[in-house]
Amino acid sequence: MPLSSVFSSDAFGREVLRTRLRAFGRWLFGDRYGLVLWLALLVTLGGTWRIGVFITDTYATANTLVALSQGSLAVTEIRYSLTLGSQPGLHRFEGLLYGRNYGQLAVAVPFVWLLEGLSVLADPRLLLAGLWSGLGLVLVDQTSRLPHFDRTRTLTAGSLAVAVLFTGTLLTATDLPRDQLALAAYQLSTLVAAATAGLVFYRLLSLLHGRRVGLAGGVALGVATPVGFWATLPKRHTFVAMLTLATVYAFAVSRHRTDGRGALRARAGAYALAGFVTWTHAFEALFLVATLALVDVLTARSNSPRRLVVIGLALLVASTPMLATNYAISGNPAEPPRLLPNVGGGDVEFVPDNFPGAGGEATGDAGGESAGGPGGESDGAGADSGGGDEATDGSGTESSGGTSSSAAGSGEGSSAADSATDGQLPLITPAIGAVTAALSKADTISGFTVGAVADGVGVLDDPERLAAIFVRSGNLPGVNNAANDYETIDLALTEAMPLLGAFAVFPVLLGRRLQRRLGDARAASEQPTLQSLSPSTLSPTRQTDLLVAALAVVMTVIYLSRLPLHSMLTVRYIHPVVPLAAYGVARIPAVRGAATDAPRWLAGSYLCSVGLGLLVVLGGVLALDLAVGEAVQFHALANLATAALGASAVVGRTVVPERVSERTTALGLALPAGFTTAYVFLGALVYFRYGTYAFDLVRVLAGSLPSL
Repeated sequence: MPLSSVFSSDAFGREVLRTRLRAFGRWLFGDRYGLVLWLALLVTLGGTWRIGVFITDTYATANTLVALSQGSLAVTEIRYSLTLGSQPGLHRFEGLLYGRNYGQLAVAVPFVWLLEGLSVLADPRLLLAGLWSGLGLVLVDQTSRLPHFDRTRTLTAGSLAVAVLFTGTLLTATDLPRDQLALAAYQLSTLVAAATAGLVFYRLLSLLHGRRVGLAGGVALGVATPVGFWATLPKRHTFVAMLTLATVYAFAVSRHRTDGRGALRARAGAYALAGFVTWTHAFEALFLVATLALVDVLTARSNSPRRLVVIGLALLVASTPMLATNYAISGNPAEPPRLLPNVGGGDVEFVPDNFPGAGGEATGDAGGESAGGPGGESDGAGADSGGGDEATDGSGTESSGGTSSSAAGSGEGSSAADSATDGQLPLITPAIGAVTAALSKADTISGFTVGAVADGVGVLDDPERLAAIFVRSGNLPGVNNAANDYETIDLALTEAMPLLGAFAVFPVLLGRRLQRRLGDARAASEQPTLQSLSPSTLSPTRQTDLLVAALAVVMTVIYLSRLPLHSMLTVRYIHPVVPLAAYGVARIPAVRGAATDAPRWLAGSYLCSVGLGLLVVLGGVLALDLAVGEAVQFHALANLATAALGASAVVGRTVVPERVSERTTALGLALPAGFTTAYVFLGALVYFRYGTYAFDLVRVLAGSLPSL
């Protein structure tokens, strides 16, 4: 073969590879703006990353991650705690210890392998600094390729800034034990989930309203909501929130696609994403899938048997890891580890007092938090469990000493069905036992889920309690802050996300919509038909609105009976509702107008608001000599004030647009967003100090800030 042919073939192969990589990048990020946004969120939120345990049930899941990365479902090494009692969230079965949130942990396993593998080549601290700086350089390069950016100047200035930060980290570097890398990988996985949530939100809003609204929404979700606060705290909440938002995005794509095959793929993808949540938290996944199915079937253009079969297969495949994990641990695919007897103090959230293994250990405290002080508080074995998958065994049998006498939980296939089928094939017998064991849980799980909804609905007629959850927290009666050293460090939802003040305009918008509908009906002089009222006749955007509203209501109601509760920080039980609420804010016309018609004013006002928020809060902390709880509540009051200003601007722009300009609206939205970003940064740098900073240069800079 001629040498020229070899080079020509090699060049062709490289071109094919580049083409495929570009296609994959477009599928993943949408466009270069999406990639830049994702990288920017990783670099920004990762800058204040602290490696350590903030909430004590992280001990259990981190130790489970270590075991999982080594190929074991059972905990084989207690790397991050000396005692079992300090690890709420561990469960025992047949003498072995198991964790929970296996889906989230499975996603984190590659990060463990990556960091531990690269640590052979570089010191752990320098490895993290190198990865962060590398991401920074990629961000600079991709940003320089965007329109309106001078490539040479952007590359020069950005590369110089990254070099200075990296050099500063090298000069101030301290030792980071290699055994901390699994915990760091765990936190890195949730950081990626938070950045991905911002990316998905960008793509969703871009699909509905264009790139400018998408960019504003993606940035806001990442750094101006509690998503940014929880980015490096390895809890399930950010992961579930990201998957919930991705489910909504896939649903929206399925409605906007005109080709049948592409729409069906997106529709099945929505069920696959929702089904994957089962591997992390089956209780929340049950309501997520049920709500999606109800809205999807009601609004679908076609519900032919073939389409339903494809959807069902997607859901089954996505749920298979959860079913397989449950079966491998307990022998019952419908019995997640959360149902097993718990180890350590505290009860398992939502588990009745007579649940096997709970007797004698349950404290009766709602959530079972154990003390950790401000910034080290715990939600115990139960505060993170939450779910309808915790209940008494439907057979009425109980387990003792970590083993179960019931067929459903023995894991040995010793059910009545097994003993009656000795002549059956070896593969059929355990299958029958698994199905029988799963069915034994059906009544209990269904009864509990109905009870969770009923209890949540019962809270709706208690305005004081609802106000404590959604508007103002503070020192609430009935909430025991002993676990937080009696510091009131928890925020209500609006205090944590003051952009929700924009919801004040909804009554005006609903009133106008009703008037318009009545006017159209009178003009047409015809009665509405059943077909015209069908959800399937709604526009794709309105159908997406319907799904978001339904999910927000359901995912809130199921937890209302547990709230308010200490150690919530930002009402984290309903954290998946945060991106849904952000979607609602972005759907307000006045908000979209500010993003599309005054983007520079919005961006500039936001940056100024961040600086103002830092100055106001830090000035108040120093002038008043505030403790942690007092500082957090001072910030909460400031956030409520900005929420009121934002509400006034949005309502004014909607009611009297000739008097309130889009720039004024942009300023009104920038204030609550900026103060929330200030809370995200101050939470990591001032309010809650724990562990060690991933980058020592940040540690040095944080040393100049007040210590509470």
